[in-house]
Amino acid sequence: MSAKNMENRPLWQTIATIMLCILTVVVIVNSVIDYKMQPLLNTISQLQQANANKPEVRTINTKVMAEHFALAGYDTPTQLEYIDILKILLDKSNIIAINDEALQFKDSKYALKLNSIETLRQSLNELGIENPRVKNQAQYEERERLQRSILEQLTKK
Repeated sequence: MSAKNMENRPLWQTIATIMLCILTVVVIVNSVIDYKMQPLLNTISQLQQANANKPEVRTINTKVMAEHFALAGYDTPTQLEYIDILKILLDKSNIIAINDEALQFKDSKYALKLNSIETLRQSLNELGIENPRVKNQAQYEERERLQRSILEQLTKK
């Protein structure tokens, strides 16, 4: 456009033209950035999925667990139920639990937090899984008898 033609145009038309030019540039730049970022976002997504499928390792201190059972006053069937529910929840959460005494280097940040039996039962209900103690009451009674007989044999000697 010639200078004479620009002088004859109203100010709002010039501003509108400049705004449309700026908007066009922004849209083009945004489209190019999105196009260039897509492979990177796909790679990040794949890595996140790969990490989600990897098991997590936690340690269990059996002495602390025994103290927890004693302080909470759990009877033998409740202790067995606690362990069974814990196994189910760890499996569903893709967590591998190992005894902390098996480790040469101990770090408390990997220690498994011990919750109350009510919390574990609630978590089991939220997952829609039936409580193994309710489902297998006869097995729990047999396991309790077996544990008592083993304890009696150990204390007799």
